[in-house]
Amino acid sequence: MSSKKDIIISSVFHWDQDSAAASISFVKELSKTHRVFFVDRPYSMKDLFKEHVNLSMRRRIKTILLRRSPFLKIETGFSSFIVATPGLTLPINFLPKSLLYNSLNAFNNWVLKACMRRMAKEFDIKEFVYLNLFNPSLLPVLNLRSATNLLNIYTVLHDMELSPYMQRHGVLAQEKAIRQADLVLVNSKNQWRKLINKAAHVNYFPNGVEFSVWKSTRLKDASVPYDLYNIGSTKIIMFCGYLSAIRVDYNLLRLVCENYPNYLVVLVGAYEEEDLIKYKLEEIPNLIILGNRRYEAIPAYIKCAHVCIIPYLCNDLNKSVYPLKLNEYLAMGKPVVSTQFSEDLEGFAAQIYLSTSYEDFLGNIELAIQEDNAQRLDKRTEIAEKNDWSYRADFFNQLIAQFSSNAGK
Repeated sequence: MSSKKDIIISSVFHWDQDSAAASISFVKELSKTHRVFFVDRPYSMKDLFKEHVNLSMRRRIKTILLRRSPFLKIETGFSSFIVATPGLTLPINFLPKSLLYNSLNAFNNWVLKACMRRMAKEFDIKEFVYLNLFNPSLLPVLNLRSATNLLNIYTVLHDMELSPYMQRHGVLAQEKAIRQADLVLVNSKNQWRKLINKAAHVNYFPNGVEFSVWKSTRLKDASVPYDLYNIGSTKIIMFCGYLSAIRVDYNLLRLVCENYPNYLVVLVGAYEEEDLIKYKLEEIPNLIILGNRRYEAIPAYIKCAHVCIIPYLCNDLNKSVYPLKLNEYLAMGKPVVSTQFSEDLEGFAAQIYLSTSYEDFLGNIELAIQEDNAQRLDKRTEIAEKNDWSYRADFFNQLIAQFSSNAGK
C-alpha cells in the first residue's frame, strides 16, 4: 500500500477536547505520510442545549446548524490534517433497545455519513482506510459510492461493559463492529486477551508519546507555571490525569499526603466535584488541586515534580488501562511510583516503582526520590522514546499494508 493513501477517522471524541490528546497525537504523526481526515463525534440536540455557552460549542454552532464550513484545516508545524464537524444528531442513548432506537440511530448514522460524503467530494478522496475510534454505534464500517474503502479498522480504548453510559447500547454495537472489522486494535493487554477469540485479527496497539515535545520542555529553561511559582524549594509529588472515584484510590492519595507532610501533593487534571466533597480533599493542607490544564502546558507542570505517582485502584476498569501519562512522566525523566493495576505496566517494571500494597507505595515514593540520578533519568527517557508515536505510526502502516489487500475477502 502506498504511504499516501487517505485515512478517515470517525472518533468518539471532539478533536479539541482533553481526552482526545492521545488520538490527536497519533493523527499528527499519521499526517506526515497520509492525508488524514478526523471526523468529530457529532453533537446531539441535548449537547446543544447543555453546552451552548461553551467556547467549543459556540465556535461550531453555525457549522452544526447551518452546515457552513464544516471542514477545518489544522496545521501541526510539520504537516496538517482536516477536522470535519458533522450536523446535529438526536440524543437516543436513554432509549431501550427497540425499533424506535434502531430507526433514530439510522438517522444519526445518515447525518454522519452525509458529512463524510461531502468531505470525500470536496477533497477528492478516491481510496481510503477507515478507522472507527471506539464509537461502534455510529458507522462501525464505512462505504462511500465515490471512493473505495481499502480497510475497516475498529479501535477499542476501554472496557465498554464497565461504562454505565456506553454499556446500554455500546456493548452489542461493539460486538457487531468487531465482527465486521477487517482489523481490530486494542490499547491494553487485558482487552486483547478478552477479544483475541472473538475476532479474526486483533492487534495490541498501546498509547504513545510525542517524545520530542516533552524532551524540548525537559531540556530548556522553561518558566515555572504561575500557580506553582511561589512554592520555593518544597518538593512536589505529582499526579496528572483524570480524577475520578472509579479510577483513583483516594484513600491512598490521602495517605500519601499524611505520610509526606513536608511535601506538596499536586493534582493536575479534570475532577469530579462530588469527589472533592465526599473525600474531603480540599481539607488536606498539603494537597493542591489545580484542575484541568491545556495539554501543551502539562510538560511544564511535570518538570516541577520530584516524583510522579499513579495511585490507581486495582479494579476491573483499570485492568484495561494503559496510562497515557506514564510515557509522558518518563519522557520528562521523572521517577514514577504506581500501583500494580494493569499488566501493561510489566514492561516498565525495571524503570518504575510498582507497588502491591499501600505500605509499598508510600515507601517507594521516598525510595524513588533517594535513588534518582542522571543515569536513571537517561534510562527513563530511553524507554519513553521507544514509545514515541512515530513507532506506533510505523506499526500502523505495516498493519494496513498487510491487511488492506485481504479486506473484504
